[in-house]
This record gives sequence, structure tokens and C-alpha cells, in this order.
Amino acid sequence: MTLTLLALLAATPDFLDRCPAPLLTTSKVMAGDRVVSPGGGVVTASSDERLEVRLCAFENHEVREVLLTVKQPKQRVVEVGASVVAGQPLARGSALLDGQAPTRFFREHAFLFDPHHEAVLVVVDVETNEARRYERGVRTHTWEVGRGQAEGIKTVRGDLKTPRGLYFVTDKSTGPFTGDFAGYYGGHWVKLNYPNAFDARRGELERLLSSEQSASIAQTWWSRALPTQKTKLGGGIGFHGWIAPWRGDVEGFGLSWGCVVLHPEDVADFYARLPVGAAVILK
Repeated sequence: MTLTLLALLAATPDFLDRCPAPLLTTSKVMAGDRVVSPGGGVVTASSDERLEVRLCAFENHEVREVLLTVKQPKQRVVEVGASVVAGQPLARGSALLDGQAPTRFFREHAFLFDPHHEAVLVVVDVETNEARRYERGVRTHTWEVGRGQAEGIKTVRGDLKTPRGLYFVTDKSTGPFTGDFAGYYGGHWVKLNYPNAFDARRGELERLLSSEQSASIAQTWWSRALPTQKTKLGGGIGFHGWIAPWRGDVEGFGLSWGCVVLHPEDVADFYARLPVGAAVILK
């Protein structure tokens, strides 16, 4: 049951448009003794006491605001309200990002990324049941999807919830599938590398994982490979079809044990358009 692109364009602003020129972990903040903008942003304060630029970044499945501050800037070259681009000189001085030295900020936010540069990206809005496909930031396709049977965000194995986060496609299959529930794949399976670094960090804080397990999951996930699927966080998350036609307004959208579910008439098209290595944001 494919949704029309026209209807979606008339809806709320696109997720990618919320941060057109994001801050990245590799962004430069200093060029010699001059502060340069590490991403696209807007100058919100410019005086001899303080220079501020509001930036944005994609982190996991969210867009976050980041404040660049230069205290007692010298030789300011931008004024309040000005839009700036990455690499643009701002002033002489030293910069802070959200009140931290840039090296510390980037160490604590090591997984910033730019979805606009992904060759293929799928963004799934779990609550509104839409999956949108992009090629280098340009939307190409949209599908209606189902989700896990339980409301909320997946945290542990067997909770029947769909996770939220940035993941990557690690495997695809059209079967044959075996077992009592083989028919529920709808003949197609696209595996994601859940859990990610953010899931692992939460698991570590909740004492579901060791620090070694958390670090291993983070490194493996960021390399777009499959982390261990055998921890208390669970695994086996991906996209698949369904055993029969379904309607969200009849059966509801909570269908699976945590995976994203395509309509039977859409799943082959979706499968063909999502390669191994593609990025997927579940939000």
C-alpha cells in the first residue's frame, strides 16, 4: 500500500531538511588562531564579549542542536542573523561546543553523521508508519509499514518493541525460510545491525552488558557489520513482509515481534531498493 509522494510533501518538513549542513565528528573548528564554523548554522550573538552560532547535528535517530561559543572574540567577521557555512571564518579566539572544548565534545559524540551523503538511506517513522527511501538526500520512494506489537522503544530481548536508532543493512534473503513462522517473512528478509552503540551504552548503564561488550558492539556497529545478537538487548531486527494482506485501520500496525513490516504487495519492491550496507534510521 504505497503512499503518494505528493501527499507526503504536503505534510510536515522532511527529517533531513531539519539539518541541511550538519556538524560532523571530523569537522574543523580552528584554522590557526581563527575559529571557523564546523557546520552550517546561524549567528545568534555577536559582540566583543561573546559570539554564538547555533549549529545542528544528526546523532543516532535524532537531530540535535549544538551551540558554538567564542568568548571575547577578536576581529569578528559575522553579525547576528547571518547564516554561515562549514569552514567559514568567524573570529579569532578559542571555541567551545555546548560548553566543552571541541576535542572533548567530539570524543563524547563520536558517531555524528551526515545522512544526505548516504548512497541509499531509509528513514522509518515508527509512530506514523512510514518508510521513506533517499538517494544522497533526495527522496525517491515511500511505503506504509507496520511495527512491533508492543508500544515504546525496544530495550531488551523479547519485549516485542521496535528499536529507535541508526542502523545498517547487513544481510538480505528471499529464503527459503523454515520453522513455524516462516510464512511471516513474506518471502523477504532484510537484516539490520541492531543493537548500536547507543543501545549498548544504555545496556551498560543498566548493567545488562559489560563495558567490554558495549565497546565491542559500538565498534562493530559503526563499521556496518553485525554485532553479537546474543546479549540481553536482543537481536534479529530487520524488515520483512507478512503472511497475508493487512490493513492498519483494521488489524492495527503492531504486527511483529519488533521488526518493521511491509505490505505483501510492497515488500519485493522495497527489498530490491535497499542494498547491503545502506543506512536505516528508525525514529
